[in-house]
Amino acid sequence: MGLPINQTEWQFYTTSKDAWMGMLEACRSAQLSIDFEQFYFIPNSIAREFIEVLIRKSKEGVKVRCLFDSVGSFPFSQSIYPDILEHTNVQVRFFNWLLPFSRGNKRLLYFRNHRRNLVVDKKIAFTGGVCISDKMKDWRETHLKISGPVVEQMMTAFDSSWAKAHKRSIRFSKDTKTDIDGFTYSTHAPLPRQRFLYYRLIDAIRQAQRYIYLSTPYFLPDNRLLRVLILAKRRGVDVRLLVPHESNHPIVDIGGRTYFHQLLISGIRIFRYKGMNHAKTAVIDGDWSMVGSLNLDNVSLRYNFEAAIVSTNKKFASQLERQFLIDIINSYELISEDWQKRSVLKKFWEAVVWPIRKFL
Repeated sequence: MGLPINQTEWQFYTTSKDAWMGMLEACRSAQLSIDFEQFYFIPNSIAREFIEVLIRKSKEGVKVRCLFDSVGSFPFSQSIYPDILEHTNVQVRFFNWLLPFSRGNKRLLYFRNHRRNLVVDKKIAFTGGVCISDKMKDWRETHLKISGPVVEQMMTAFDSSWAKAHKRSIRFSKDTKTDIDGFTYSTHAPLPRQRFLYYRLIDAIRQAQRYIYLSTPYFLPDNRLLRVLILAKRRGVDVRLLVPHESNHPIVDIGGRTYFHQLLISGIRIFRYKGMNHAKTAVIDGDWSMVGSLNLDNVSLRYNFEAAIVSTNKKFASQLERQFLIDIINSYELISEDWQKRSVLKKFWEAVVWPIRKFL
């Protein structure tokens, strides 16, 4: 029996490699269009697989649009591949929206398009934290394949990003409303009153009654996020934070550790994953959840273009929660007494990084 009209269907991938295979399979099946939006696209073997598939589908008459961030995908932009793609009618654009210098500057690390989306035939979409680079093959990820009404919202957001890659002027977006099926594609932009995803997360934390489970590769919260988490714990909510023991950005790790003492004395539980966990998820009370590109650091929260699927579907939240608890098993809990015993050298580097942590 087929799915009811407008019924949402989804599948989670928990490693980069598995997500890549799912994305490539969907692209190979494309009949009408492929819209590919990626922050980090490095021209090594997995990227070449994507390039080969995109070229082949374009030659078959499929409309292919690729939008890469000009900083995150800088090695790709300097390679021969953009010209090869363009010569086969694959449209390639690089997002470089920098206020107030929207042209020529490809070095500023802020105001990046940090989103990672793939929409095939305007029916099937992928989103989450996955990057396209061989070195990330075995990272623990949470990436999502989804179909249903929310895909239309994702297409609208892609078209907006595509327009931003061409023009200096930015048309302000409106926040999308939760679909009748319980899913929303919520966007986030470094513009006044445009941090919709951030607002949704803050509101959900404020309303939490039982538990908050957050998974992020980099944790450097702004003051509001830190405050609402501590207030949630004070009213009896079980607040758990999952971060890698070591990420791919050592200075960000040091900055993140400057928050640990305050979190621990507040009663928030911190778990450090034994490996690189790049998942960006939230589950609150089993009936609100989020998965997308948003890191819980100042760069994502303040300065980048981000997006995520936000859901009130309990089954969806249950699957994310189950994976979070599995990740906890593969982690160790940071105990306040042990944290106080860390080396003098670690404390020294934390003191050095502390003044700039708001910019990490």
